[in-house]
Amino acid sequence: MQPSGDDLLLRDGLPEAFRYLAAECPRQDWSTPGRIHATAKHWLDIHRWFRGALGELTGLGGKWRAGGLDPAGYQAAVMPRLRQFLSHLEGHHNIESHSYFPALAALEPPMAAGFELLDRDHEAVHGLLVGMAEAANGFNRALPSGGDVRPQGDALAAAIAATSDPLLRHLSDEEEIVVPVLTLRGDPMQPAPRGARR
Repeated sequence: MQPSGDDLLLRDGLPEAFRYLAAECPRQDWSTPGRIHATAKHWLDIHRWFRGALGELTGLGGKWRAGGLDPAGYQAAVMPRLRQFLSHLEGHHNIESHSYFPALAALEPPMAAGFELLDRDHEAVHGLLVGMAEAANGFNRALPSGGDVRPQGDALAAAIAATSDPLLRHLSDEEEIVVPVLTLRGDPMQPAPRGARR
């Protein structure tokens, strides 16, 4: 069983044991051109998209709950965004868990347990994404009935809201591990340039 201190749904930050590279690659330097590996910058750009998409979905749920959207309007606004979000996030996590995490752990063996933590996060996030998808399907099934679909719409908005904090926690903690390892050890999926630290 996963220790509670490492549980994505309970923890409030990355365990200190996995932050030992932070002094060499602090977050405050990441936005300075040339201070982080190009792959790390791309990783951050992807995460920025996920944060933005999740913010949009959460905002739409809030608008629905406040009565600012009718059922058809909520469906039309939320479903395309939700499909894209779920597809991109599952694909991103699949690449990380099956390719990048093992390769980065091999480059930085002391961080192997940190990558295992991130992999467990993916399992927890997957459960939340399944909940979002099931709630979306329930809302879609209820709409043609012409009856009151507020319970199903509320359930969808709640499933999205429940995903927000854990996913944002995971993205931040993953960055604290991945960005320093990529920057200090290189991208294992690319040929190492001369002079790269491995």
